[in-house]
Amino acid sequence: MRKRLLIALVIAACASIWMSVPAGAGPIVDPSALVPPPPPGATCKLDGAWTICQTTFDDSHANVELEDFDLPCGAVYETMVDVRAGIRWYADGKLVKRFVSQNAEGTWSLSPTGAGPKAIVTLQANWRDEYAVPGDESSASTTVHGSDVTVRASGYGVIVHIAGVDRPDDTHQGVATYVDDPSVSAELCDALSS
Repeated sequence: MRKRLLIALVIAACASIWMSVPAGAGPIVDPSALVPPPPPGATCKLDGAWTICQTTFDDSHANVELEDFDLPCGAVYETMVDVRAGIRWYADGKLVKRFVSQNAEGTWSLSPTGAGPKAIVTLQANWRDEYAVPGDESSASTTVHGSDVTVRASGYGVIVHIAGVDRPDDTHQGVATYVDDPSVSAELCDALSS
């Protein structure tokens, strides 16, 4: 676990350094003038007809109950180092597309304090949003590609594995063993309860 956490932290640090380099060579653009504005700390510059913003978002958390994810054996609590690097493209000041790369690693537990048996969760994903209505985030069409989610537990090996491409029409191409499969949730419950 420590080795994987160290790897995730190194990846996060590299992403932070890469994202701190200003986008393009054009003049800086005030992020608050863009619709919608990028996350705090974004670096935005003009690049031809585009305004390009580079962002870093840290969604790390400890012992958070996963909403809408109760197993038959109880609520699941997650501790995760979760860092995301993004690039946003704006035309005429409005968001038209976005690319995000996420690297996360952590644990799931049945305990609100994270005590007891744990499952190790690793997640690497990339997704691209294209907006049918520039500037309107609700009009996004999302394609997730290169995703890899793995949940494993000591003595059980890999319990959940999802890898491949998720298209805007909700189809998945690749490998998928989902937690909502009763045999998968039973094995996960056993791993988290023993």
